This record gives sequence, structure tokens and C-alpha cells, in this order.
Amino acid sequence: MKPVHIVILVVLSIGIGIAVSFYGDTSQYVCFKQADSIAKEHPQRKVHVVSVLNTSLPMVYEPQKDPNYFEFYANDTTGYLKKIVYRNAKPQDLEKTDKVVLIGYTTSDHFEAVEILKKCPSKYEKK
Repeated sequence: MKPVHIVILVVLSIGIGIAVSFYGDTSQYVCFKQADSIAKEHPQRKVHVVSVLNTSLPMVYEPQKDPNYFEFYANDTTGYLKKIVYRNAKPQDLEKTDKVVLIGYTTSDHFEAVEILKKCPSKYEKK
């Protein structure tokens, strides 16, 4: 085998290894019910859930007691309601957002958000 062929094989194998590692780290956009079923097979696999805050139910954030615990409720795009626990400080102006993308995983009784992405529609509206 020529040295050029060996180099091409090595580069291809590295490329395939990188592609496989990226595929294993990607997460899906799902609803809460799908997140529940994914969690049964793969606990703590991260998923993205597009949701809307449910402001009629209480939000629990007591920074004097625990600044890294924020609990609230959200509805996904199908309308399914779920309790959300975010173990970090409450995002600023969360109540003003139209939609939020919750990145995390389902536990036995709630959705554990690792990251919250706020979607603000006012930035994209025409004036």
C-alpha cells in the first residue's frame, strides 16, 4: 500500500470518529411526553423542549434560602403542563419572554432544566 493511501485512510477514520462523537452529543427537539419516554430508555439524555411559561401557577425562587434553585411550570407546544426545576439563578426578565427553550432531561416527577434559552419576540417585530 502506498503512503498516500495510508494517509487517506487515517484522515477518513479520524473524520468518521469526529462525526460519531458529535452525533452522540446532539439532542432532539421534543415535547414533554416524548422527553418522558426518552428518559425511560436513556436517563439524563438531554433534550430541547420549546415551551411557554405558565404564569397562572407559582414560581418558586428564594435567593436568600437557595440562590441556585428555581421552580416553575411550563406548557409545551402540545399544551402539556410540566413542573420545571432549574438549579441556577432565575433568568432575568423571564416573565416577559414569549417562549423558552428548555434544555435538560426528565426525572421521576419533573423536568430538570440544565439551560434555559429565552425567546423574545419584540426584538423581531416590525415597528
